[in-house]
Amino acid sequence: MGVKHIAPPEAEGVRTVSGRNIRTSRTAPAFRVGPRPDSIPLSCSQERLWFLLHLNRGMRAYQFQATLELTGALDTTALAEALTEVVRRHEVYRTTFADSREGPQQVVHPPFPVELPVHDLRDAADPEKAARAALREAVRVDIPFDRLPLVNWRLLRTGPDRHVLLHLEHHLIHDGWGFNVFVEELCSLYGAYAQGLPSPLPEPAIQFADYAVWQREWLQSAAAERQLAYWTHQLDGVSPYFDLPTDRPRSARRRFIGDTLRVTVPARVADQIRGLARRERVSLFTVMLAAFQVLLHAWSGEDDFHLVTGIAGRSRPETESLLGMLVNTVVLRADLRDAPTFQNLLTRVRATTLGAVQHQELPFDQVVTALRPPRIPGRQPLSEVAFAFHDSPLGAVRMPGLDVAVTVGVTNGSAKFDLSVVAIPRAEQSIGKGENTERDIELVWEYDQELFDAETIVRAARRYEDFLAAVAADPHQCLTALIAAQGER
Repeated sequence: MGVKHIAPPEAEGVRTVSGRNIRTSRTAPAFRVGPRPDSIPLSCSQERLWFLLHLNRGMRAYQFQATLELTGALDTTALAEALTEVVRRHEVYRTTFADSREGPQQVVHPPFPVELPVHDLRDAADPEKAARAALREAVRVDIPFDRLPLVNWRLLRTGPDRHVLLHLEHHLIHDGWGFNVFVEELCSLYGAYAQGLPSPLPEPAIQFADYAVWQREWLQSAAAERQLAYWTHQLDGVSPYFDLPTDRPRSARRRFIGDTLRVTVPARVADQIRGLARRERVSLFTVMLAAFQVLLHAWSGEDDFHLVTGIAGRSRPETESLLGMLVNTVVLRADLRDAPTFQNLLTRVRATTLGAVQHQELPFDQVVTALRPPRIPGRQPLSEVAFAFHDSPLGAVRMPGLDVAVTVGVTNGSAKFDLSVVAIPRAEQSIGKGENTERDIELVWEYDQELFDAETIVRAARRYEDFLAAVAADPHQCLTALIAAQGER
């Protein structure tokens, strides 16, 4: 689920919480590229997903969809050539996955030309409506992971100067940071090829397979043992399951059927919470996460619980331009005991977040294994509610002669968690990448439809915005008074 902020004190020496606002840990392991084994292992995040996919056949929750709306004179040949070059540059975009005697492995294939089918919808009665219908159908197609391609594109033409590029990608080769790297490379390559120029991009320093081999070696280190000790201590005493009240009882078998609500925190409120973050010397992520914890506390009545977030896993400079699934899931303990003020809660969240970042390399599955939670059919220990901050670096998306609008996380009718909220702060994404005047913050609420009604999620989203506005106005009020003042909505 990274932006370069001017780092507050909590971020000194660190590098990535759900993005780039926290910098590289001083204790991050050194990256060394060595010879590859005959059988290339999966990264730890890939391996976790591999087992989830085998336990839940036909699951689409870990397929990623995005669209790029292109308005203007599009050179489709240059676009196809740019996509072909991205595939050549990055082995992970031409990788499949297979079983072997050593366990699941990555199989890297030679470069291949990208076929870019163009679906001309201009003769439809309503081309834009026809495009939306085509997109809904396209995103519900399974992407096999044992054969190429695991990423593909199709182009919908709805007018002489109007196209929609659909990007379909399996999560085994995807994370949010990597997608933004892809978009920036695509823009650079298209800009060059449309003018008859060669690629302006340097060759990648490393490939994803190199990262996976290095990660497996690091897991045998003393540093990994120290990180495991941190996590077992940090999560001692917290329940492995967070019982957020649902509209319907759970079944013993999850089907991962979901929907998405997209809302926007208006610029006025967004700038108020940015101001609060500056005054309290914490990150915007910390403020928004703390407010989300208040919402969960009000919703459930629990005052000591956990939720998860994604840490980008880009703790080394070599990985910043790497495509692939590096993101690691980390557990954040929410401590709202003793009715703290929101300002006090910010201090607690800041400390918890910093600890998570400093111990971010240990794979989530190793934490779960060490804690040995009881297994309950239909439940996922430590990972049923998520809050992510998608501020990975992305400058202005420009292609010559085109206006480009990117929409990420297009729903395919699935949900990874009971409830997952992704915050997308466009202004923070552009820091260090050029000016961005979009001050509002998009929130993507993905939820399990078998547990929650759409109306419940709408109410939760409204209440969350109320909490954000209230704490920005007065962070000194205690949580009990804050919740009572906001009511139920």
